[in-house]
Amino acid sequence: MRTANRDRQIETVVRFLKEQGEQAESIFLDGDLFDFWFEWRQSVPGGSFRVLAELHRLVKAGKRIVYLAGNHDGHLGRFLTDEVGLEISREPLDVEIAGQKIHLIHGDGLAPSDRGYRILRGLVRWKPTEAIFRLVHPDFGIWFAHRLSGYSRHHLSPQNDFGAEPYREYAKSKLDSGLNYVVIGHRHYSEFVGHQNGGYIAIGDWMNSGSYGYLGNDGRMQLRFFKE
Repeated sequence: MRTANRDRQIETVVRFLKEQGEQAESIFLDGDLFDFWFEWRQSVPGGSFRVLAELHRLVKAGKRIVYLAGNHDGHLGRFLTDEVGLEISREPLDVEIAGQKIHLIHGDGLAPSDRGYRILRGLVRWKPTEAIFRLVHPDFGIWFAHRLSGYSRHHLSPQNDFGAEPYREYAKSKLDSGLNYVVIGHRHYSEFVGHQNGGYIAIGDWMNSGSYGYLGNDGRMQLRFFKE
């Protein structure tokens, strides 16, 4: 059942895409757009229809939209590519835009002590898991996945346990190798850390802070905040 808070969240995402998406040439979604996503042969979760419809509208308007799989996304499949028009990447992505070399990664399991998410990610993306889950009725499958998602959020590797340093160190190693910017999701805390080549952006918890990365035509990336 959808709640009033859930409806407000969806409206905020759609408003952001309408206002900011029109100005963009490319949009990179750094994982966990959904609380859960799985595609059966004839069924997909329906709660995010309005967001997907807006993404499809932007694709039809000529925008390139790339979705990096996060730890909540499970099996991003043909519906998102064929019907919505998204490009899907299940691995970290290196792109060059406006003369800047950018490394994008969701970041689950990146911290050495983040074993819980590494185990969960391996299980969720394991092919036999997909085959077994496809046999489950969507009503039960979606209910079960939301319960598992809530459990993982509250019990697996609380992010305060290992702080910001593992992510900063990973980003610095990439920046030292010659990249200009590193963008990491997963963490619920946003920050920009400068570097001689450019910098590192932790996207943070968008639904609570509205934080996102913006790369201008001048090749400079900023951490911005979407305000109602």
